[in-house]
Amino acid sequence: MGLVSCLGKTILFNVILVLLVLYLPNIPPDAEFTQSVKLPKPRALEGTLALNEKLQNAEILHKGKFVGPETFADFNGELYTGVDGGSIVKLVGDKVVPVAKTGKTCKGYHEEQICGRPLGMEFNKNGDLIVADAYYGILKVNVKTGTKEVLVSPDTKINGKKPRLFNSVSVASNGDIYWSDSSTKFPLYDLVFDVLSHPSGRLVQYDAKTKTNKVLIDNLHFANGVVLSENEDFVLVAESVRARVHRYYLKGPKKGTQEIFIDALPGIPDNLEKDGRGGFLVSLIENDDEENPAPLFLLSRFPLARKFVCRVFGIAQLAFETLDRYYPNELAQKAVHFIGHYSSMAGKLPSKRATVLRLSNSGEIVEALHTTNKNVYLMSEAYPFKDHLYLGSPGNDFIARVPLDSMGWTKPKTVAEPKVETKQVPKQEEAPKVKTTSPPPVKQETTTTTTTAKPPTKQTEAPKVKTTPPPPVKQQTTTPPPKPTTTTKPSTAQPTQAPKVKPTQAPKPQTTTPKPQTTQPPKAQPTKAPTQQTTQVPKAQPTQAPKKDSKPQPKKETVAPQQQTTPPSQKTTPPTKQQAPPPKQQTPPVETKKSEGSKAVPLKEPKVKN
Repeated sequence: MGLVSCLGKTILFNVILVLLVLYLPNIPPDAEFTQSVKLPKPRALEGTLALNEKLQNAEILHKGKFVGPETFADFNGELYTGVDGGSIVKLVGDKVVPVAKTGKTCKGYHEEQICGRPLGMEFNKNGDLIVADAYYGILKVNVKTGTKEVLVSPDTKINGKKPRLFNSVSVASNGDIYWSDSSTKFPLYDLVFDVLSHPSGRLVQYDAKTKTNKVLIDNLHFANGVVLSENEDFVLVAESVRARVHRYYLKGPKKGTQEIFIDALPGIPDNLEKDGRGGFLVSLIENDDEENPAPLFLLSRFPLARKFVCRVFGIAQLAFETLDRYYPNELAQKAVHFIGHYSSMAGKLPSKRATVLRLSNSGEIVEALHTTNKNVYLMSEAYPFKDHLYLGSPGNDFIARVPLDSMGWTKPKTVAEPKVETKQVPKQEEAPKVKTTSPPPVKQETTTTTTTAKPPTKQTEAPKVKTTPPPPVKQQTTTPPPKPTTTTKPSTAQPTQAPKVKPTQAPKPQTTTPKPQTTQPPKAQPTKAPTQQTTQVPKAQPTQAPKKDSKPQPKKETVAPQQQTTPPSQKTTPPTKQQAPPPKQQTPPVETKKSEGSKAVPLKEPKVKN
């Protein structure tokens, strides 16, 4: 009976204690715990989500040089990250170069609210680094000088509420900033209280022109990663505690509306990034599946359980705060910081995998990147940079990176090639603009004709065409060599570029009007003769026009015209396919000239002398 009575008293005491903790007023934290949330069952790890080891070959970098490289940004081929202590550093080889600091000098990580904590960053088109510091707001940082400007202050009221936890940013081409306010109630060092209480997160748009903020989505349960689509027609934001991602439309018929982009994720989503292929990367910082349920999600159904846990943490925190108030000491300060901080919960339970999901533009899971490597865990961001995928973390003392080849990925540059081609299409339009400035060089063509440099090239071309009827292409190949041999012909190579587009755009009168003085008056029929002068020159260079539109145009700007002749020789076949109809019309005149080549050439020489 003594044992039973003792056990009964213990149970009664614990019940009374729990009731006191739950229902006594004024016990921290000041939050509500009435909602019971039933999350959908997480997606099974099968199909595209099946386990694999694509992240197995992770390389560990900068071990022990910092803590908490949570996010990345790059500009001009240089990679940056933000770490605990408020520092923004540049990663140069095996070196870590500090470039700026978001906060003030502090004693250590336990004074995070003084040091600053950069959680999100992205460069704008001007090279300014836009940073979301958890405590200091949205900042614009000059990575060259280290100076910073506050764009959104923690004291700024947005819809009547001050942001308490600045988290992630995404910068639009017009300078607008889309950022997440994870909580309007608790700062980062009290994150535990926020994720267990009612949601208060928001997706906010900062207007760069008016310098005002607008709430796009409200009542998100810990708003986290933010990313714009490639076309900037919508923006995504991760809702960590609900294991889902929202989409807010910025353009189109659905402008101003929002929807669930994807839900039932097999883990807690953190930062979002573009994958360089038109889709997105979602890093899961904690797992949630049938074998490894997330404790945070288990508590979501039980508001009283969440309230009890928060109040226990709050009482412990209050005790250390009181101790530090009367007997200041660093141990009590570290305890206060640790109790409510995410580090008190993150990574405390063993995890069998680390996962990054690749989503399509429509929200479908395209690929899952897993690893069971225990050295890779707590991944907050997956960032593709050059030939590697960089993995960040809020608590690790290193950066992990995985070669894209080992994951079966091609370089993002290969996808960007069509974009470069689209950029070169206007270059085709710009090329004639430059060619319009080349009428003075057309006068140089007359000078070259006076030197009779062109007839020898025609004489050399005539026998080559006699041997083979289709070699207008061979004329293209033969005409370039004499140009490098005679230094005067580079000047002719540039003026001939002018007729490239002019015969196609019907400015042939511009080319024929100076040339009829030499050939057209004696030849009424030899309208073909001017065409020969116009067509043979374009033949050597219409092929260059498309080819130079594809790649070699920048070479013309930087390299002598002698190098301009080499690219067409390398790519003669594709343009002939594009200009197949012109050669059919031009081959007969070439043959007539060739028949007259031996006779007509000496006639042209005195004409040139005239």
